[in-house]
Amino acid sequence: MEKLQKAYEALEILKSLGLPVSSDQMRGIAKMEREYLSEEVIPLLEGELLPLVEKMRTKFQLEVTYSAEDGLDVNLVDRVPKQETLFQNETESRRQKKYNIRVTFPDKHVSYNKMVWETLMEVVRYAGPEKVQELEIIVMGGNLVSSELLENERYRVGQKEVKPGLYVNTYSSTDTKYEQIKKINRSLNLGLIVEKVML
Repeated sequence: MEKLQKAYEALEILKSLGLPVSSDQMRGIAKMEREYLSEEVIPLLEGELLPLVEKMRTKFQLEVTYSAEDGLDVNLVDRVPKQETLFQNETESRRQKKYNIRVTFPDKHVSYNKMVWETLMEVVRYAGPEKVQELEIIVMGGNLVSSELLENERYRVGQKEVKPGLYVNTYSSTDTKYEQIKKINRSLNLGLIVEKVML
């Protein structure tokens, strides 16, 4: 959020000086907002909501709407009757939506772990934790690779030590980890092949 806040402040400075704001600048801010939502907000929401709803058998859809003027609004927009979900093949339904991550390294070594965070850790080790830290990939308001442990014990358990004094924040969704690995690969030119494997 820190980078996004600085972008907002820069935008206000331009406006106060009467300088034009280009469409490229607005697109850049929109991209930063989308990254913030996908890398920080959504994983946090998933982590908070899942314990509350994971035992439910009813399929439902939530719509989250936010604007600076009206605030936050959460609504139940689609609900499937309970009797339909009781008789559906739940295992098949889950398999259609879930996937794992497979990473092939230049030496043909393949990382494909049951726990996706282990694959992320392998990539960070291969890339070099310090180099990944310099990329400043933000997750839950902090760096993906950090020398500091989170204050909240619930989220701190998701920090895995990659080397003495450096921790990788693995408290995120599979989608987020997939994007993180792709960004590390792209930014550091690692030559990895990063794939989604449906379960």
